[in-house]
Amino acid sequence: DTALKKAGGELDIAICIGNSTAVLLAAATSLPMGVDELGMANALEKTPLVKCKTVDLEVPKDCEIVLEGRITKEKAPEGPFLDLTGIVDKVRQQPVIEIKCITHRRNPIYQTILAGRNEHKFLMGMPKEPTIFNEVNKVCECKDVYITPGGCSWLHAVVQIKKRNPDDGKKAIEAAFRGHGSLKHVVIVDEDINIYDPHDVEWAIATRFQADKNAVILPNQPGSSLDPSGDLTEGKKATTCKMGLDATIPLAATGKGFVKEAYKKVDLNKFL
Repeated sequence: DTALKKAGGELDIAICIGNSTAVLLAAATSLPMGVDELGMANALEKTPLVKCKTVDLEVPKDCEIVLEGRITKEKAPEGPFLDLTGIVDKVRQQPVIEIKCITHRRNPIYQTILAGRNEHKFLMGMPKEPTIFNEVNKVCECKDVYITPGGCSWLHAVVQIKKRNPDDGKKAIEAAFRGHGSLKHVVIVDEDINIYDPHDVEWAIATRFQADKNAVILPNQPGSSLDPSGDLTEGKKATTCKMGLDATIPLAATGKGFVKEAYKKVDLNKFL
């Protein structure tokens, strides 16, 4: 949007179809202003570029199809489409693109994603894990982050920390929301919890969390327009109520056990 406004409402573009995994990951990553996404793609995997035929732009040499054109000031209804949440999104007014030229490889492969399914979720959610990690790591030691598929790979996360101070859990909650603006719910757990196992995470909530002491509720926060339960008033930015759950073990001695006991190993040879 910013580039489009600076260009006076119209802008030359190139739409690349059938890209490498490195290009897809770079395109899905929110990089700091001024950092080149194609540079990131090249860092992941050698990505040579070639100039377009009719617009002053470079595109990945190995992509299958390139549509060269211009974003116009004209707008038209886009959708309805299935979105990340698995729900059909509302129809939106989006700029019309005029295509000037189409180039392609011999026998090109038209590659796309299945909207609302795993490949869509992976490309949306995975690039947000390092941004959450970096923010949480500023306030305590972050060990791992997982944007969960059950949370649409966008709205929910589990964050694993090494807890050293009583308020590390709540600090991590606030930092996680800074790391991903659309995040709605986050669970903070200790190092002994497998964040990729939903049963283990739920066990931590069941045995280490008290809502009146360990929940952080933040009403009227900027939210995701993809969340149908939020305030999606037309003409306003989406808002939501965010919640963080600190499911870490209290550092102060309570006289209670919080660690899951494992069965002792048995040498079957002694009984055979």
